[in-house]
Amino acid sequence: MAITHPFYPRNVSLPHYTPAQLSMLETLAIFFSWVIAAIGIATFLISRKTKSTSTRLLFIWYVTCALIHGVVEGYFAWTNKTIAGDQTVLSAVWKEYAMSDSRYMSSDSFVVVMEGITAACWGPLSLVIAYLIYRDDPARHVLQIIVSLGQLYGLLIYYITAHFANYEHSSPAFLHFVVYFWGFNAPWFFIPLAVMRSSGLEIVKACRLLQQSERKQKKN
Repeated sequence: MAITHPFYPRNVSLPHYTPAQLSMLETLAIFFSWVIAAIGIATFLISRKTKSTSTRLLFIWYVTCALIHGVVEGYFAWTNKTIAGDQTVLSAVWKEYAMSDSRYMSSDSFVVVMEGITAACWGPLSLVIAYLIYRDDPARHVLQIIVSLGQLYGLLIYYITAHFANYEHSSPAFLHFVVYFWGFNAPWFFIPLAVMRSSGLEIVKACRLLQQSERKQKKN
């Protein structure tokens, strides 16, 4: 049977696959225009509330996460059985990314479950966190640790399963393997680590202050 798709491994069966009507450049341009628009709106909103650079960046991060987790990954989770043959903008985005991991075209059970949890949990919670940051509500620190831990865990499992499969689902091309597979996912490794550290320190600081206050009250 002739291979009619560009994905790896070359013998993976994708009988329902149809090429995207959008070119690679068109797909990436549309995707990043969405991301840039979200960043622009988030920057405008948070700049009116605070001058803190770290708070602004964190707000932008969670607005971006809400968009990617809730919409982009949510689309995959919802249409995973038909996405290889669909002709929508989001299916084109996933077909392009699938050059780095064909499991997204074959409805692989692991990525379906992982992306489903990400879309259902981390997407909405990212939006909640963004709202709490906007309101300057310290409750955000608890949610930031929960979401960051979930993001980090999901990414590590994603990378580890690909490693044990010898990256057979990835195209060896630099753009696909280095830029898409490693580069596009890297922020969800480094940023959650930084967020967990920052929020963890804030919670410990608050607990120590409360403990000191309670001790003073007992002495009095």
